[in-house]
Amino acid sequence: MSTPASLPEAHELGQRCIAAFTRVVPATLCAFYRIDPALQARDFSLYRMPEPMHQAYLQRYRQYDPLQPRHCAAAGRPVLSLRMGMAQQGRHASEIYQGFLQRHGVLDVVEILAHDGGRPIAGLSLLRDSALGHFSVEELGTLDALQGLLEMAALAPYSQVDERLSGLTPRERQIAWLLRDGADNKSIARRLDLGLPTVKTHLINLFRKVGVGSRTELVRTLFL
Repeated sequence: MSTPASLPEAHELGQRCIAAFTRVVPATLCAFYRIDPALQARDFSLYRMPEPMHQAYLQRYRQYDPLQPRHCAAAGRPVLSLRMGMAQQGRHASEIYQGFLQRHGVLDVVEILAHDGGRPIAGLSLLRDSALGHFSVEELGTLDALQGLLEMAALAPYSQVDERLSGLTPRERQIAWLLRDGADNKSIARRLDLGLPTVKTHLINLFRKVGVGSRTELVRTLFL
């Protein structure tokens, strides 16, 4: 049985969660993600996070992240700050991860997890630079109160469109959605804070992966 067309896609859910949470508790960078049965984060939806930073995290620094799903699940808290997470891991791992964050101008991080029957199924990372400062105790309390909204969104099922986008990187998915909405290259560059040459490179990779030769074909293949 096919999924009803009215179901929101995971990317849309992620962007809605990011918009709702950051309106109440500001953040510099954000990432919404699903959590698989092995407690691994996947299917990321990014906000202002540079692709090189995200790829470096996945390839080299994820293992040192004190806020990755399995650590948050072990802590037994739906909202966990970087300080709380680092208190539960060794000094060496914390120093490596802090070095990664500092190189990208990140001062503080908070993780919010959504659960289904006690198992974490989705998460939201909020990252701040020095301009916004550390998350306060009051803000952590606010995020804890909002966690139920994340849970409601995370329980929504995937649509068929998400399956078609599963082979794309988070940035490629963002560009695909913008193409669906009719955005041109300049609009995509502005919305995602990318250079035009970078947008063109992503488009070439998108066309190759999907096996199409034009924007119209790509939108038709992925979304219709």
